[in-house]
Amino acid sequence: MLVTDKFLRTELVDIYEDGDDQAVFFSYLFTKLFELGYVEKEYLREMTAREADYPTGLRTSTLNVAIPHTDPQYIKRPFIYIVKLKTPVTFGEMGTDNHFVKAKYAFCLGFDKGEDQLVLLQNLMTMFMDQSFMSTLETATIKEKIFDLVINYFNKE
Repeated sequence: MLVTDKFLRTELVDIYEDGDDQAVFFSYLFTKLFELGYVEKEYLREMTAREADYPTGLRTSTLNVAIPHTDPQYIKRPFIYIVKLKTPVTFGEMGTDNHFVKAKYAFCLGFDKGEDQLVLLQNLMTMFMDQSFMSTLETATIKEKIFDLVINYFNKE
C-alpha cells in the first residue's frame, strides 16, 4: 500500500515533550528531518510560511491533529513523521482564518510528488475519522506502539 510502503518509517515516530510553542516544535521537526536526509535546508522556512497561510489543525471527534507540510521541492525523500505531543501545540484550524485547535498529534507530511498528496490525505482523513482507532492511538505511550498501530491500520485493507 502507498502509505505504509512509501511514507512510514520507524525512525520517524516521536513523542515530543518540549512544550507547546509551535515555532520550537517546527524547529525540532526540521532538525530531525534534515539530519536524516528527508528535507532540504529551506524546509523549515517554507513549512512555517505555508502553515501561516494554510493552517493544518483539524478537529476530530476523538482528538485534535495537525498535518503540517510544504511543497514537494523541499522534500528529498517522502515521509510521514508521526509525533505525539505530550503538551498540545496550537495550530490554526484548517479552512479558517481565526480559529485554533490544540493538537495532540502531528502527522508531518513530506511529498516528493504532488500526485501522492491527494491519496495520502484521503487515507489520513479516513483514519482520523475512525473514533475507535484514534482513541487507541491517543492512549499509546511508546513510539513502537504508535508505529505498530498506524502500520496495522493501513495494512488491514
